Amino acid sequence: MSEPSKPLLQVEGLHVTVVSDGVTREAVRGVSFEVAAGEVLGIVGESGSGKSLTVSAVTGLLPARTRRTGGVIRFKGEDITTASRRRLTKIRGRQIAMVFQDSLTSLNPVKRIGEQVREPLLLHDLASGRAATDAAEAALRSMGIPDPHGAARRYPHEFSGGMRQRAMIATALIASPELIIADEPTTALDVTVQAQILDLWRRLVRESNLALILISHDLGVMSDLATTLAVMYAGRIVELGPTRELLARPQHPYTRALLGSMPTAAASRGELVAISGEPPALEARPPGCPFHPRCSVAEDRCRVEEPDLAPVSSWTSACWVAQRAPLPRLRVSGDGALAELTPALERGEPLLRVEGVTKHYPVVGGVPWGPRREVHALDGVSLEVRKGATLGVVGESGCGKSTLARCILRLTEVAAGSIVFRGTDITKLRGEPLRRMRQYMQPIFQDPYSSLNPRTRIGESVAEALLVHGVPKREAIRRVDEVLEYVALGSHYRSRYPHNLSGGERQRVGIARALVLDTELLVADEPISALDVSIQAQILNLIKDLQRRLGLTIIFISHDLRIVEHMSTRILILSLGKVVEVGPAHEIAERPRHPYTQALLSAVPFVEASGKARIVLAGDPPSPIDPPSGCRFRTRCPRAQALCAEVEPALENAADRSWACHFPIEEP
Repeated sequence: MSEPSKPLLQVEGLHVTVVSDGVTREAVRGVSFEVAAGEVLGIVGESGSGKSLTVSAVTGLLPARTRRTGGVIRFKGEDITTASRRRLTKIRGRQIAMVFQDSLTSLNPVKRIGEQVREPLLLHDLASGRAATDAAEAALRSMGIPDPHGAARRYPHEFSGGMRQRAMIATALIASPELIIADEPTTALDVTVQAQILDLWRRLVRESNLALILISHDLGVMSDLATTLAVMYAGRIVELGPTRELLARPQHPYTRALLGSMPTAAASRGELVAISGEPPALEARPPGCPFHPRCSVAEDRCRVEEPDLAPVSSWTSACWVAQRAPLPRLRVSGDGALAELTPALERGEPLLRVEGVTKHYPVVGGVPWGPRREVHALDGVSLEVRKGATLGVVGESGCGKSTLARCILRLTEVAAGSIVFRGTDITKLRGEPLRRMRQYMQPIFQDPYSSLNPRTRIGESVAEALLVHGVPKREAIRRVDEVLEYVALGSHYRSRYPHNLSGGERQRVGIARALVLDTELLVADEPISALDVSIQAQILNLIKDLQRRLGLTIIFISHDLRIVEHMSTRILILSLGKVVEVGPAHEIAERPRHPYTQALLSAVPFVEASGKARIVLAGDPPSPIDPPSGCRFRTRCPRAQALCAEVEPALENAADRSWACHFPIEEP
């Protein structure tokens, strides 16, 4: 029997403090962990839990007004907490490398990709000149980037999100480091590109015997990649152990709550177990266990004494209740109310009917005498949404989801086709008739902060639409108080400003603004992507509850089929401006007929094993400026044949479903 690997990195009792408004507060409190070569340590937790500060302390890259105040960090046995700045510079990039969340802001926009990839070799005197350039191109080739010689001469803005992230990984790996720290490396990516990157990480760890520290808020990603999982809350690790075992039977209420906040493959239509409240701010950390105000099993001892990590089962957990007796296995159940409601919704009358909508955007720039180029955002899209139902719209970035939303809301003009809402073709409306119609359809935006005026109080922001439509001020105030109660905020929020609110509270304000009029149709464009997973669950449950209480009709747009299936009665799949499949949500999720739908489903990382082989699509989506001939998915489709390039497939109808594929997946 082989001996276990010695830890490459050991962190013992790490403390990090933050100075704000002249007051020093602890942001990381006594964190300890280790990781060996060939292992993946996952660190998960909500925003503000201390994940990023912990790994920044490891590399000596703490932000301003933040410093390490305690603990020891050993790398290959060397205490690097006492190392000089020169020594840390030699270690960073050469032996320890980082991959950041946003590849666009992490890459220098005015330097070519090849220059940036080879930079670690030059800084550490590992190669120079032509040798460094050749090594950079070889690194890009190893990341699966086509034409590495040409790619090295391009700028970051000329790369897709997935290619930029691959370039970041190539930069991190080019000096052959032994430890990689990846901070939310897939958060900004489509699920298909995320699957490519996770597959790439898995191969690199296996083939190069790398040690990887992966930070993510997504437990599905952790289950897919991490060998060991550390769950952080309020600056501490509250649970630490083998990923698969820990997620199968978590022994800390916070870990269990994070799992309950996510739709699962086994019960994706079930009610999400949202965590009440928000994570504590540094200045308002409660006494005792910091999770006790949000914990459903908290006892008197939890409110006065904070538990340390202690053995429970084959790992450690910081919970007084679990240390006394193991918590039972987490169970999920279906949502009977939704199941009973769905048939009635499907029999309702269409509130919205979109027929043959086309929208192309001219490409700005280029030479005046050159050929006219257009972005094919939508090409002949048709759909309908029945009263009280939810249509989920899914697809990768650039597929036309947001353009479709803007067309339906009449925020942009269509080039062809019709949009019939409440029996009226609204593409022909102008002026006052259009203004009156808009009170029945409202958007929920992706970023709740940028969609609110930072200088306007919440009450004024919510009341604005009422005043525009001529509602008297006293009646407007009454209505504002009513909708604030609907979204579980209360009338006292009227006097607050957006910066006084958390992300979840700001999104509730966004929903209140959408409901303050006589709203019948909500168009929610990625309404939870900017929120923590626990807050996502609160918002998703709120939207479902409001739909049942108010009879709302919803178009729910997302790139994540896991979320869309949970929310929707029907699902529409878009690929490069074309509808490729549409049908009842449970049938789309369980029996996809189009290979693109199957790939989207396969790419979603669930915590529990699905038993199905992962489909990793090769390459990036084609450009909507120059879409492929025939089927637009054919360049990445594993089932494509010559016919797919020659003839565009039409939507085939079978019962209540449609798909556009010459060689569809057969029914099981």
